[in-house]
Amino acid sequence: MQRTRAKLSVLLLILTVIAACFLHFFSLYYQEVGVAVVSSADSTGLVYLPVVIGIIACVICSLICKPQVVTFDFSSERQGISLSSVLLCVAFFYDFIHQIFNVYSYVTKYSYIDYAFVVPMGISGVVALICSFYFASISITARSNTYDFRNFTLLHFSPVLWAFTKLCGIMAQIVDIRLNTETCLEFILICVILMFLLNMISGIDNKQRFVTRAFLFSSLALVLMSFTVGLPRLILNIIMYDGTTVPSYFSPITYIMLGVFSLTVICDIKARSKIQ
Repeated sequence: MQRTRAKLSVLLLILTVIAACFLHFFSLYYQEVGVAVVSSADSTGLVYLPVVIGIIACVICSLICKPQVVTFDFSSERQGISLSSVLLCVAFFYDFIHQIFNVYSYVTKYSYIDYAFVVPMGISGVVALICSFYFASISITARSNTYDFRNFTLLHFSPVLWAFTKLCGIMAQIVDIRLNTETCLEFILICVILMFLLNMISGIDNKQRFVTRAFLFSSLALVLMSFTVGLPRLILNIIMYDGTTVPSYFSPITYIMLGVFSLTVICDIKARSKIQ
């Protein structure tokens, strides 16, 4: 019965991810082309509804599932984590270039500079370069026992600093939740990222600590929110590459790769729990 409930909650989570991506994409698309299909209040409810259902599914799944394994085990090679860390390393390096370009474009375009907006953007770009090195070290550790990234204690907080600067940049904006659904969803996503990273640091520092419900919830919620925010924006940027889209001040690839990394960690925990 417990396993059946877990499978149903995972299935519900998958369906809500698909629904949230679908609805968010068309919400962004119609905003870009200037077509109002439904009222702003109705469209807001449609976008947020699958996210709320998905969060509930994450809570249910984290309460039902409690793997009796350590959070991270690098005693043997972890190819999945190694590969996803490499992809995340590349994504953060791209985020570094993306944010530096955004700062340069913003400063040269506007005569009045909003430092509360541009400074967190610049800091997040610089920290993204450090995060790129951090996840490269995770990849090396997951592939070989000759190197251990856990020795670099301060580097564990570089992704946290990156997410915090992103959060500060959003909080400096004036946002209407009925109109700026993308910004509101990004705010939720960054809160989830912070929760995931802090639980990840706790699991890294304590090598004997079993997977906690908080870590499991934040991992599942990160998968939900990263694809909901990142995938529709990425697709929109590709199909409307003619420069008519409103410029995005975040890198959707970085968010998606964070979700992929979280999903890989979940799959690794599930595989180890089956072996034991």
